[in-house]
Amino acid sequence: MRKETGAHSAPVDSIPETQQDGLVVRDLFKAYGREGVLRGVSFSLLPGSALGICGSNGAGKTTLLHLLASILKPDAGTITLFGIQAGRSRAYRQKIGFVPQEIALSPRLSVRQNLEFWAAANGLKGKAKDAAVEEAIRLTNIAGFLDKRVSHCSGGMARRANLAAGLVGRPSLILLDEPTAGIDEENRDAILHSVSGLRNEGRMVIMVNHYRLELESICDTIITLKEGRLLQNGQSARQAP
Repeated sequence: MRKETGAHSAPVDSIPETQQDGLVVRDLFKAYGREGVLRGVSFSLLPGSALGICGSNGAGKTTLLHLLASILKPDAGTITLFGIQAGRSRAYRQKIGFVPQEIALSPRLSVRQNLEFWAAANGLKGKAKDAAVEEAIRLTNIAGFLDKRVSHCSGGMARRANLAAGLVGRPSLILLDEPTAGIDEENRDAILHSVSGLRNEGRMVIMVNHYRLELESICDTIITLKEGRLLQNGQSARQAP
């Protein structure tokens, strides 16, 4: 069994400096109009760790992922990744792989063509582009349907290709929003296996999921959001031996 070493929800000021080389989230607040969505969320994550986030609809889970992906800007608080402040800077965004719940692929293109598109969008060219695509294929084990149009893929295949697109370019932090929603057991297991492999390779993974058993099978730590606050701070998903 693996000890809980990667994610912490103690006050960030108490986190030793050696742990601030990964992801550090400090006192995040976000509101839409007068409606507060996140209210003082803090945690940290180390390389090689996976953090699960659960909670009811409207609890702020997807908003938190969008803040981490720098799609949204917090009203207050800070996010740093390897000391780089979150924002629209290329240095930060190059370290992020965001896999939304919606399939972010062109249905008219093949799976491979979609991966090549996202590699180019990340600024990769030539051999670097080819290598990034091949690595994403390896990590997600989708070689068997690379030439299939996304519109002809099953829901499970499309979700695996969606994951691969988010991995192009070796991101350090992978953000997953309900990556197994509505798919069959075989493809769900394939996705969870890929996510576990990412953590074992030293990446940081944050996964939003309604299925707590899936989070427990992958994550070192689970946090629960309720009304924008951490309800269970740093609950360990795995007990130390």
